[in-house]
Amino acid sequence: MKIKYWKVVFLLSVLIVLSSCDEDDDSPIDGFNNSDVASIQGSLETGTWRISSFIDDGQDETSSFDGFVFTFGADGTIVADNGTNSFNGTWRVELDDDDDFDDADNLELYITFSTSDDDFDDLTEDWYVLEFSDNRIRLADDDDDDDDDDDDDDFLIFERS
Repeated sequence: MKIKYWKVVFLLSVLIVLSSCDEDDDSPIDGFNNSDVASIQGSLETGTWRISSFIDDGQDETSSFDGFVFTFGADGTIVADNGTNSFNGTWRVELDDDDDFDDADNLELYITFSTSDDDFDDLTEDWYVLEFSDNRIRLADDDDDDDDDDDDDDFLIFERS
């Protein structure tokens, strides 16, 4: 009888632990440091990139950037070119320690395009890095400038061309 009791207690404990875990793939990664800043800068400055996904306020706007190649310059400039049109801007990567909820640092990619083109204006944000590798960078913006709820988050994925 005691063994059955402990089995039930064990199973209930496991269920409680598993149900309390909330895996949120769209949260910024915490705990970055200066070597991560250097790593993502080095990746961005190498080669050219394209937008493989852009979700703006819940709308898939990836096709607005078809054919555009993005070059991140070591001098902090960014150029988007499709052979016909070219847009210039600036970029930088920083640790953001302004998180009110914990002491961990988030990594942010700031992109600014100075243009009247609405599509490129939508890219002008301080993007939280969700994940990055040498060939792919997944970003999110929480639209903190909107009065709406979090359903309007923006997501952006750059992949090496």
